Amino acid sequence: MRSNKALIVLSGLALAVSLLISLYHLAYHNKIYPHVFAAGREISNLSLETAEQTIFAQLPPALPEFNLTFGSQSWPLDLAGLDISYQVETTVQTAYLFGRSQGIFTDMANKWHRWWQPETLAIKFTYDEAKLTENVDAIIRTVAEPVIEPSLELQADGSIKLIPGKNGRLVDREQLTLQLLNQIGNLNFNPVELPVTLTTVTVDPNELIAAQATAEAIKNKSLKLTHEEQVVIIKDQELVNLIGWGGGWNEAEIASQAARIAQQINRPAQDAVFQFGGQTVTEFKPALPGRAVSQAAAIQAIVAGLERLAGAETNEQIVALTVVETAPKITTESVNNLGIKELIGKGESTFHGSIASRKHNVALTAGRLNGRLVPPGEVFSFNQAVGDISLATGYQSAYIIKDGRTILGDGGGVCQDSTTVFRAALNAGLEIVERHPHSYRVGYYEQNSPVGVDATVYSPSTDFKFKNDTPTHILIQTQVDLTKNYLKVEIYGSSDGRKATLSNFRLWGQTPPPPDLYVDDPTLPAGQTKQIDWKAWGAKAAFDWTVERSGEIIHQKTFYSSYQPWQAVYLRGTAGI
Repeated sequence: MRSNKALIVLSGLALAVSLLISLYHLAYHNKIYPHVFAAGREISNLSLETAEQTIFAQLPPALPEFNLTFGSQSWPLDLAGLDISYQVETTVQTAYLFGRSQGIFTDMANKWHRWWQPETLAIKFTYDEAKLTENVDAIIRTVAEPVIEPSLELQADGSIKLIPGKNGRLVDREQLTLQLLNQIGNLNFNPVELPVTLTTVTVDPNELIAAQATAEAIKNKSLKLTHEEQVVIIKDQELVNLIGWGGGWNEAEIASQAARIAQQINRPAQDAVFQFGGQTVTEFKPALPGRAVSQAAAIQAIVAGLERLAGAETNEQIVALTVVETAPKITTESVNNLGIKELIGKGESTFHGSIASRKHNVALTAGRLNGRLVPPGEVFSFNQAVGDISLATGYQSAYIIKDGRTILGDGGGVCQDSTTVFRAALNAGLEIVERHPHSYRVGYYEQNSPVGVDATVYSPSTDFKFKNDTPTHILIQTQVDLTKNYLKVEIYGSSDGRKATLSNFRLWGQTPPPPDLYVDDPTLPAGQTKQIDWKAWGAKAAFDWTVERSGEIIHQKTFYSSYQPWQAVYLRGTAGI
């Protein structure tokens, strides 16, 4: 009997609760549930239309000016210029869906929770994000000051000076932007204080003493980082910058230095390209392995080098970088059937101080040589490969040596190319058939080179020739950089194991130039002089060249050069006398 009564009571309670819930939902049919606010204004128990009208009534007729402040300073932010558009209908839809969109049990829990914790909405709006960022950044730039850490500076007299650094101010851009958007959405146009963090720079005296001691130990020294032919030298102030406080090392600066070095050395793998047309190769790219400096290994190597540098009497430490290589997909050998698969020789020269027409001729000649193929057993003739040298074929007037004088003539500068081809052929160990030195020493050919490694040409009588005495074709490639006044000639083929050595460079019998010569010239005004030839010391030069293969000498020769002393020649004006 009692159980029946309890069941009746429970059923009645369940019915009552269900009735109350139904009446609650019926009361808020097409209305927003209780305790929902938009921009501080309650919109509970309102229909969607009435809620929209309520919010519209809050919107200002025109957006006011916002002020951003820092201390006593203030900066206006023009809201009208941000293209702000309040989305009232979307905001009301969001408010209406509170308690209606996440499933029956979750919605019931949310509605119950809202009795104790009201739901506060900002009015949704659209705006020009780029314009807001531009305006905020402009204000931040006037306030923010980067922290300048203390540093040691190497002075011109070799002393080490402490640069104390500077305190900084950092403005939190993300926090500021969120605060602005929140206030705009809540129609709160009160001034916004910039979120600024102050950073104070201090130097511990003991750490300073230790850092200065390390700086004294490594100043006037250098760290040389190498990979194959590439060399990066860290010295002077760059080296001092790697010192950390306390006498240790600045890990962040070392990591940054390692990254910069990697940028210079890293490269992707290059697939080979070989396009053949007629007697020349029209497009050629040798296969090159990709290179990537191991950042972690580079940092360790730099630190180890610094430790050795600080603790040793030597003024230089050489550090070999760890580089990971990746093979190209297409090799040089696979794109041709001529046996050309690798670099077998290289020649380089610079021509700083050349006039514009000479540079033009150097580049033009290099272009004519580029892509030249030399079959096995054939003799390469420089003059034949370059062809006619005249104004008609694109050459310009520049200084040449002719009949014992330096004069302006077509093709001045071509000998820069013949000299560089000579150096490449020597390096490749190819048989030199014909080579002539210049009549006198020319400064261009002594830039970064011993005296006597030059080859003059003057068609048709004076030529430079070498023989391809390898079993496969060889390919000549040229590279000119007129901004750096640099010329490179590369010879590609198939190595048969030969190795060339240039040694025993010598210079003797130097003789001074004759006195300057002045020649009267009636075409120049009286009193005016014009130099047309430049003085040079005479000398004799020689070097030895040996080519070995499998322990056997296949070429051996001494190249001699005899340079005449050269006098400066001036034209002296006599017009009107």
